[in-house]
Amino acid sequence: MTDTRISMADPAKLDELKKALAECENSEVLDPIKMDTIIIGENALERLPEVVSRHAAGGRVLMVVDTTYIARGNSDLKAEVGKLLGKKFELSLVALDSSHGLHADDKASAIVEKAIAEGIDCVVGVGSGTITDLCKNAVHETDISIPLVIVQTALSVNAFSDGVAVMIKNGVKRTVPAKYPTALIIDLDVIKSAPADMNVAGYGDLCATWTAPADWLLAHTLSMNPKYHSAPGELLTEQCRELLRRSADIKKKDPEALMLLARVLTLSGLSMGIAGESTPCSGSEHLISHLIDMSADVRGKALCYHGAQVSIGSILCCIAWNRFLRDFDPKKVDIDACYPDEDEMHRRVRDAFLWLDKTGAASEECWRDYAKKLERWKEVRPEFEKFLADWDDFKAKAEKLVVEPEYLCQCMTEAGAPKRFRDLNPSVDRDTANWAANNSCLMRNRFVITDLLFFLGWWDRDFVESLFREADGLDAGY
Repeated sequence: MTDTRISMADPAKLDELKKALAECENSEVLDPIKMDTIIIGENALERLPEVVSRHAAGGRVLMVVDTTYIARGNSDLKAEVGKLLGKKFELSLVALDSSHGLHADDKASAIVEKAIAEGIDCVVGVGSGTITDLCKNAVHETDISIPLVIVQTALSVNAFSDGVAVMIKNGVKRTVPAKYPTALIIDLDVIKSAPADMNVAGYGDLCATWTAPADWLLAHTLSMNPKYHSAPGELLTEQCRELLRRSADIKKKDPEALMLLARVLTLSGLSMGIAGESTPCSGSEHLISHLIDMSADVRGKALCYHGAQVSIGSILCCIAWNRFLRDFDPKKVDIDACYPDEDEMHRRVRDAFLWLDKTGAASEECWRDYAKKLERWKEVRPEFEKFLADWDDFKAKAEKLVVEPEYLCQCMTEAGAPKRFRDLNPSVDRDTANWAANNSCLMRNRFVITDLLFFLGWWDRDFVESLFREADGLDAGY
């Protein structure tokens, strides 16, 4: 029976959640939540000096921002934060140039790391996902003991409450260990002032709830991932279902719906933290988004909101999951054909990604990670054979984790979330979307539904095109 202390958890009541997680079955496989404070509500910003004082060993505070204007009602949020901190602390500032788009890469992180190394007692990051990832990475790389306080400025992603960062390494998006924020402040006046499409992007990021946990269960069942626990999914599922039911209120900027969105996004980050990896909230749908971002970087194009891309990827992967659960017949599988030659796969990966970087660094980065997955896939052949024999058992479990793509699209329409790549800002063209979907399983060492479909011989250009055709019937896809 599901523990309501987990399924209906309030992220602002961390002690209660930590206790419930510690008391659940097999809790030893869960990682601890390394956050001390989460504040969500009206006028939450006023508590910033108190939070910093509680955690900082001294009075030297580094404020990290980008150069984008952020409003809090009719005021300049960054100026307000600077004023609040400047009254009580010795304040220094790093403002990362975002005039041409800011990326979470080693170059930007190094600027923050240098400022921290000059002697800082606390880092305060003010911004959305990119600033948060850069702060988490920079503190992790310099001094993990320094407290990190994040002032969240939009409900755009779930990156604010976990201990990982999505960084660009050799031109490839990678999820790396990072500093858990010590404290997170979500001021609803700031959230209400955020652009509507940013908050809708956070709603879109949560659409992965209906594909990523199924990917994680699949990987664990096949022994491609040794870690698995139901609690990270239980932390999200019930409240995320309620969020789907409140989709129309998201579009209206209803305060209660925004509060629910803030809670569920925060829980989403915490679910990744207790899992010790991003698998509860990031699966096949995120890989498509990562590749779209990588292609934009190479072309010098601005990036779309991450969550908006994820939501469209979730539609495609939701269709793939439903089709697999409906049509798969384990008796028709040619097991020997499910194990491709290593040289052949090396060529596939190289051909897919060489255009990103003519030096070959990006394609080799992808191959290094993919080669580990391929090797492991060959090692777990007995588990694959057992999976085929026990298909009905797995199918029953997986069916509880996914929703019908028709329902997901209906909810996204009500929320005002984009369902077509061409409707994103900036738009993603058909060829890029197709390339990203076709090659998404080749970029890293994470086993998802597209990997299994690839090894089964399903995931090819014709199959991906058929997913887009089905999506088109739902007013989604390209």
